[in-house]
Amino acid sequence: MKPRIILLCLGLLLTARVTQAQWVVTDPSNLAQGIINSTKQIVEAARNGSTLLQSFQETVKIYEQGV
Repeated sequence: MKPRIILLCLGLLLTARVTQAQWVVTDPSNLAQGIINSTKQIVEAARNGSTLLQSFQETVKIYEQGV
Protein backbone atom coordinates (compact mmCIF):
# COMPACT_ATOMS: atom_id res chain seq x y z
CA MET A 1 0.00 0.00 0.00
CA LYS A 2 2.81 2.42 0.85
CA PRO A 3 4.58 1.97 -2.50
CA ARG A 4 1.35 2.81 -4.32
CA ILE A 5 0.91 6.02 -2.32
CA ILE A 6 4.54 6.98 -2.92
CA LEU A 7 4.19 6.30 -6.65
CA LEU A 8 0.97 8.29 -6.77
CA CYS A 9 2.58 11.26 -5.03
CA LEU A 10 5.65 11.01 -7.28
CA GLY A 11 3.41 10.93 -10.35
CA LEU A 12 1.52 14.00 -9.18
CA LEU A 13 4.77 15.88 -8.57
CA LEU A 14 6.11 15.01 -12.01
CA THR A 15 2.93 16.10 -13.79
CA ALA A 16 2.60 19.42 -11.91
CA ARG A 17 2.88 22.52 -14.08
CA VAL A 18 4.20 25.96 -13.37
CA THR A 19 1.39 28.51 -13.48
CA GLN A 20 1.86 31.94 -14.97
CA ALA A 21 -0.28 35.02 -14.72
CA GLN A 22 -1.76 36.60 -17.83
CA TRP A 23 -1.23 40.20 -18.88
CA VAL A 24 -4.04 42.66 -18.30
CA VAL A 25 -5.71 43.67 -21.54
CA THR A 26 -7.17 47.17 -21.75
CA ASP A 27 -9.21 48.76 -24.51
CA PRO A 28 -8.90 52.55 -24.38
CA SER A 29 -11.47 53.15 -27.12
CA ASN A 30 -14.06 51.09 -25.25
CA LEU A 31 -13.29 53.02 -22.05
CA ALA A 32 -13.68 56.35 -23.85
CA GLN A 33 -16.98 55.23 -25.42
CA GLY A 34 -18.24 54.18 -21.98
CA ILE A 35 -17.42 57.61 -20.57
CA ILE A 36 -19.20 59.32 -23.49
CA ASN A 37 -22.29 57.14 -23.02
CA SER A 38 -22.35 57.83 -19.28
CA THR A 39 -22.14 61.57 -19.92
CA LYS A 40 -25.04 61.39 -22.38
CA GLN A 41 -27.11 59.46 -19.84
CA ILE A 42 -26.40 62.06 -17.15
CA VAL A 43 -27.46 64.89 -19.47
CA GLU A 44 -30.66 63.02 -20.40
CA ALA A 45 -31.44 62.39 -16.72
CA ALA A 46 -30.95 66.10 -15.97
CA ARG A 47 -33.36 67.00 -18.78
CA ASN A 48 -35.93 64.53 -17.48
CA GLY A 49 -35.57 65.97 -13.99
CA SER A 50 -36.04 69.49 -15.30
CA THR A 51 -39.16 68.48 -17.23
CA LEU A 52 -40.56 66.73 -14.16
CA LEU A 53 -39.93 69.81 -12.04
CA GLN A 54 -41.71 72.05 -14.56
CA SER A 55 -44.68 69.68 -14.64
CA PHE A 56 -44.84 69.69 -10.86
CA GLN A 57 -44.74 73.50 -10.77
CA GLU A 58 -47.61 73.67 -13.27
CA THR A 59 -49.58 71.20 -11.14
CA VAL A 60 -48.99 73.37 -8.07
CA LYS A 61 -50.23 76.44 -9.95
CA ILE A 62 -53.39 74.63 -11.03
CA TYR A 63 -53.98 73.38 -7.49
CA GLU A 64 -53.52 76.87 -6.02
CA GLN A 65 -55.99 78.34 -8.50
CA GLY A 66 -58.60 75.81 -7.38
CA VAL A 67 -58.19 76.54 -3.70
